[in-house]
Amino acid sequence: MTVPEQEVGLSVKTLARSVAWASVLIAALLAVAPSAVAQDAKSVDHLLEPDAIHPATADQFRAVLDHHRGKVVVVNYWATWCIPCLQELPELDLLQERYGERGLVVLAISMDDPDKLEDRVKPFFAKRAPGLVSYLASAGEDDSVEFVTSFDPEWPGALPTTMFFDRGGELADIHLGRMLYAEFEEAVLEMLEADEGS
Repeated sequence: MTVPEQEVGLSVKTLARSVAWASVLIAALLAVAPSAVAQDAKSVDHLLEPDAIHPATADQFRAVLDHHRGKVVVVNYWATWCIPCLQELPELDLLQERYGERGLVVLAISMDDPDKLEDRVKPFFAKRAPGLVSYLASAGEDDSVEFVTSFDPEWPGALPTTMFFDRGGELADIHLGRMLYAEFEEAVLEMLEADEGS
């Protein structure tokens, strides 16, 4: 079967136009991508400032975790009404002080009501863990539970909950409930030494 020359010419022209438009679209995306990456970096910068509690969405917190890739990261979920959390926060602060230079980052995430941020959460945290950076879950989420379950879909709602991320940014372990300082230290040293040895 032979195709008339006119139809072949039309198909080639249509294909050429499609390729041209695709090229323009790709070029536009490539031009915008660096500024989007720079914008993401800027949006994370304000979330890294010490001495503050930063409202954050789960996606923003993922960007914070990505920023700390290459370090062992301990993420502790806490609340002002949680007695075991009150006991853990000073121990986590000490852990950060002792092992920060070896590549440890301890981050805390408050599960408190956002309406209590200024009058309750900030003073509570500043008194118990002044050396840590904390975040307030639920900024943009329906509730703080959605924030945690985006990292661990099986999370049963226990507080405190501690997540350990390796230097590659992978979730290595989760502990539900209160941990003693010796338990934190053992888990962190195991991860730091494993990564230092490789």
